[in-house]
Amino acid sequence: MRTSLLATALLPALLLAGCGAEPAAVGVSTSAADEPSSTTLPAPDPARLYEAGGTVLDDTDGPKLCLGGIADSLPPQCAGLPLVDWDWEAVEGEETATGTTWGDYHLVGTFDGDVFTVTESGPYDVEAEGFGSDPDFTTPCPEPEGSWVAVDPSRVSEEAFDAGAFVAQARRDYVALWVDYVGDDTPEELAQRLMEGESILQIMNVVVTEDAVGAETAIREAWGGPLCVTQQEGHTEKELVAIREEAERFIQEELGLRFTWSSDGDLGRAAEVGVVVDPGGAGQAALDERYGPGLVRLFPALRPVEE
Repeated sequence: MRTSLLATALLPALLLAGCGAEPAAVGVSTSAADEPSSTTLPAPDPARLYEAGGTVLDDTDGPKLCLGGIADSLPPQCAGLPLVDWDWEAVEGEETATGTTWGDYHLVGTFDGDVFTVTESGPYDVEAEGFGSDPDFTTPCPEPEGSWVAVDPSRVSEEAFDAGAFVAQARRDYVALWVDYVGDDTPEELAQRLMEGESILQIMNVVVTEDAVGAETAIREAWGGPLCVTQQEGHTEKELVAIREEAERFIQEELGLRFTWSSDGDLGRAAEVGVVVDPGGAGQAALDERYGPGLVRLFPALRPVEE
C-alpha cells in the first residue's frame, strides 16, 4: 500500500487573483486601450439561470459572491460579484464581525454581466462546486515484488532526493515530478507523521516526453530511494508554462473574460483557469481551437442550471 502527498516544493501552488480588482463586464475587452476583442463571445443571457457556490460576504459595499482570493483576516475581505435580492434570513451558519457578515452557500440566480440576482440559496457543497480538478499523485509504476525499497540506502536523504530532483528537472524532456510515500497511512496520518519529523521512505515519480530509460539512469546517480520514471507524448514543463502564460493573456485581453484564479493543469495539461462565466462554452471552444482540446481548461464560477 502507498499513501500519496503532493510535493509542494516541486509543484507550484494554486495562484489566486488579487482581491482588489473590480468586476469587469464579461465579453468586453479589459485591455488598457479598450479595443474590441478579436474573438467575439456571446454575452450572458440575462434570463438564464446560473448556479454558483462560495463565500457570500456582506460589508459596507453590500452583499457579494467572493471570487478569487479571500483575505485571511477578521472579518475576511474579498472582491466579487454584487448580489441582488440576497436574504440572510433564508440561510443559516453566517458569521458576523465588525459590521461584516459572511458564510459559505450555494446560489441560483440570473446574471446580466454586472450583478447576480439571487432566486434560490442553500447550503454550500464543496464536492459539487468544481473548483479545478483533483490530480492523481499516486505512483503509476507497478509495485515491485516485496514492496518498494531503497536500492542504495546510503542515498535516501533529503539532500539526495533534492539532487535527484534537480537532475530530473534539468532535462529538456522533463514534464513533472511528485512524491509518493511507502505505507498504508491515510493522508491525515501521513501528514501528522511528517510534521512530527518521522522519516518515511519516499517514492520519486518523474514524467518525461522522450527518454525514460536515460532519465532513470541519470537520476540514479544521485537518488537511491524508490523511483518511478514514465514517458508520455506531449509538451514538456517548459512548453506548458509558456502556454499557460500566453493563455492567461488570451483569456483576458482577447476573449475579454474576467480572470479569477489560475493553477497548474493536471499532468500534461497547461493550466486550469477560473473565470466568472463562459457563455455557451464559447471561451473553452476558443481555447481548444487555439491550444488543443483540454490543454487549457476553464472553470466558470457561474454554471448554467441544466434545464
